[in-house]
Amino acid sequence: MIDKTRLGIPFFDDVFGGVYRNRQVLCCGRAGSGKSILGLHFIHQALADGDRALLLSGYRAADTLIVAGSFGMPFADAVASGQLMLLEYASFITEKASSPNIMLPPQAFMELQETIEAQSIRRVVLDTVLPWVAIQPISRLVEHLYSFVHALDRIGATVLLTLPKPISNAAFLLKNKLDDLCPVSIALDHTNQADRVMRVPKYLGEIQNLSKPMPFAIRSGKGFVLPSDQTPVPPPPVPAASVGNRAPTQPPAKPAAPTPTKKPIAFSSVVRMPE
Repeated sequence: MIDKTRLGIPFFDDVFGGVYRNRQVLCCGRAGSGKSILGLHFIHQALADGDRALLLSGYRAADTLIVAGSFGMPFADAVASGQLMLLEYASFITEKASSPNIMLPPQAFMELQETIEAQSIRRVVLDTVLPWVAIQPISRLVEHLYSFVHALDRIGATVLLTLPKPISNAAFLLKNKLDDLCPVSIALDHTNQADRVMRVPKYLGEIQNLSKPMPFAIRSGKGFVLPSDQTPVPPPPVPAASVGNRAPTQPPAKPAAPTPTKKPIAFSSVVRMPE
């Protein structure tokens, strides 16, 4: 029987029923599209399900806690109880080796694997996956990606991989090969931090709803939501006049003073959100 678990984004889970448990989900998008915030939702769902989770990113753990809390996902208690582990790439990469194109050594993955198995981690976010797969020379890329994804299969956890939007031939090759190997692929996009759209170009076993645009917004205190998350209140019904009688004429009511509307505070205007 095929086992699924919720991604943590309600409008996605309602359509696809979640993602495949103990498999990989690839999330690709350009800067500011919401990849890291989707990762927070993914972790939040694990905590709601009572699972242990691990988030490895380039952001400081303290900053991750602040950002998650701003979207209504308080992770501090989960970290204190040991249900959630927040790791930083800085702990895997030495200062001498730090560069945008550095690839983590094999022993780093063995260390990560031992941590996942020892702590019974059931959900993992690699935000971004690039340090694990940016291999040189490029001729070895396909073989390495195949080995990497199958190594993820053996750790027994559902894994979310985030990837920047490719801009070079090598980056497109990397993205396309990960698309082939991961059963679910999600693409995020936006226009000037607005008009956000999620698409699912690949969902293994699914024919309908592929690449269908799913508009969404990012709200402070909520994270990913549908663009219209407030249901408008319908106007009260007008009573019909009785048959044969004319409805009494009422003097027009004095219009009420307009109430100033408050726009929601965009978190991105306070501090820069993770991509």
